[in-house]
Amino acid sequence: MPKLPKTNPRAVALKILIRWEKGKPLLDEILSQVLTKSVLPDERDRALVGELVNGVVRHLYYIDFVISRVSLHPLEKMDVEVRNILRLSTYQIIYTRIPERVAIAEALKILSHRKRGDWIKGLVNAILHKIAENKDNLPQPPDFNPVFYLSIKYSFPEWMVKRWLDRFGFEETEKLLLASNERPPLVIRVNILKVSRDNFLTFLQKEEVPSAKACPYSPAGIILDGFRGKVTELKAYHFGWISVQDSASQLVTFLLNPKPGEKILDACAGVGGKTTHIAELMQNRGIIWAFDLYPWRLEKLKENFQRLGLKEPKVFQGDVVEELPKLNAPLFDRILIDAPCTGTGVIRKHPDIKWARKEEDFINIPEKQLRLLEGLSPFLKPKGIMVYATCSLEPEENEKVIEKFLKKHPEFEIENPLNVLEKTCGPSVRDLIENNLYLKTYPHKHNMDGFFAVRLRKVS
Repeated sequence: MPKLPKTNPRAVALKILIRWEKGKPLLDEILSQVLTKSVLPDERDRALVGELVNGVVRHLYYIDFVISRVSLHPLEKMDVEVRNILRLSTYQIIYTRIPERVAIAEALKILSHRKRGDWIKGLVNAILHKIAENKDNLPQPPDFNPVFYLSIKYSFPEWMVKRWLDRFGFEETEKLLLASNERPPLVIRVNILKVSRDNFLTFLQKEEVPSAKACPYSPAGIILDGFRGKVTELKAYHFGWISVQDSASQLVTFLLNPKPGEKILDACAGVGGKTTHIAELMQNRGIIWAFDLYPWRLEKLKENFQRLGLKEPKVFQGDVVEELPKLNAPLFDRILIDAPCTGTGVIRKHPDIKWARKEEDFINIPEKQLRLLEGLSPFLKPKGIMVYATCSLEPEENEKVIEKFLKKHPEFEIENPLNVLEKTCGPSVRDLIENNLYLKTYPHKHNMDGFFAVRLRKVS
């Protein structure tokens, strides 16, 4: 059978969805791999691939529900190619402005190129036309069972819906599910060593993004409302004036509150979003040690430091808990643990998270998080500060991990986040503090990524 056409964005999207369904690898990684190798000449085609793939994964359950209600042939008995071409086309019909006739014609074109039989093309054509004809009166899941209803309507696994219903109740859970399916705002962080937020915002509004606005929580954040281009193509990006970073993530670094001349450990640095922010807040004066498990992330971290005009940190690849004792490491003034987690707070950015996670993750992952806290705490100076953060909404990864750590380590205590954040970020952050203990942000409440952070001081 012929291969899928390489220059058709829908065919490329189909290829990615088939690979994803077969193995459930990270969607971003498949997108990156396939688009890097693809010969799509137009950047708009590449953007369309991302839109279609993420859209199908984001709304998977409801798309399958709609197809199943109009098809006489069970979806699960269709081969993986037919099933995913139906999903791609249904997504276009229901959720995009692409004309229905175009979505249907493109699906049939791919099937013809693949030399699929006339009966398959007839089946796909009939199903898609029926969906298009009923676009304004689509079937809805029955509401007698709230878990099933919300799971299908918002395309979330039932176990995750139930867990949130038990914690938040129906109304708030529905708001959270809805918000988690929306596209997040594009937020940038201004490099305060090169330009002030107010001056750069004025420039943006006059020259490039008229509807840009200041983030209400982070004093370095700007929300690029209405921006349709690529941030990396802005001159300010190449000048090192800005970085892409959600407001909630910025607040974690403000909670750490690094000072010039200090020694700071970023234990899970990734590509350096928070690491570069630490350097900026330190006025590029001090020592930073940055660890990560993956060398490609650390290469990107170095590139970001260079682009922003910042002094490169000491970079180490490996397990920070295992490697730090071997390196004759100093005692640090501050330690940031941006811990690996389930990522339930950033599903709107990474919709495949909801399908990749399992209930047992809330047993296994907290053990790893506690290991980081216990393994790194000896490397903090007396009176030093350790900030623990996740992009998870789940208590097992947040409060419960901290409670377990504090029971074993009475030399640490929680500091009220407001004592630091209100001075640096203003009174708006009061809405984000729970019980004077934790920084918590939610997509449906604050239009930010879902984050948890706590500031721990080593009192003895």
